[in-house]
Amino acid sequence: MKLVVFGPTGATGRHLIDQALASGHEVTAFTRSEIADRPPSLRVFWGNVFDVDEVSAAVRAQDAVVSCLGSRPWRHTDVCSEGIRTIITAMRDTGVRRVIAMSSQGVGNARFSLLGSIAALAIRREIADKRRMEDLLADSEVDWTVVRPAILTNGEPRGRWRIADDGSIIGGMIPRADVAAFMLHELRVGEWIRRSPTIASETRTHRASERRPTATAG
Repeated sequence: MKLVVFGPTGATGRHLIDQALASGHEVTAFTRSEIADRPPSLRVFWGNVFDVDEVSAAVRAQDAVVSCLGSRPWRHTDVCSEGIRTIITAMRDTGVRRVIAMSSQGVGNARFSLLGSIAALAIRREIADKRRMEDLLADSEVDWTVVRPAILTNGEPRGRWRIADDGSIIGGMIPRADVAAFMLHELRVGEWIRRSPTIASETRTHRASERRPTATAG
């Protein structure tokens, strides 16, 4: 596939880029910041995610769009919602239909544990921003998938996860590398189009409902 990745300098975005390149996909990173240790085969499009013309130029002729956009609690901007608004417009203008976006547990029916709900108070603006992002995607005509990861970690990937969109997954954690692997898998198979699954690592009491496949180019 030919992919354009928004939010490539974040930890999950970088995992996704590295895994996609390793699988033989053609990847363009849309960024306004330098990418550390940039792989030679990675294309870079320098631009502002709030500029429709620049986003359209990056999206044109791609097979799919991936959004790993996010902000920091101490430096918040509504980059998820306003960024996806621009991306949807660019997709409409260029005829690209497939997009997968990273959201968060705690949005919609994806519920935090009690401890997570308390912690979420510190990122309530980020949660609200992602809720608006999800609403914009739901109201659009594009083929979207929203991924709502549990608490993200920098741990080693397990290659297994739990996934559901019925509110049954509460709490939990998941390595960023596994979230990236699921996003690439979903782009290939399209099982969750126009749905918003929550994803978390499996536990001893929850055996795998999803296994990470061997990624392939295509």
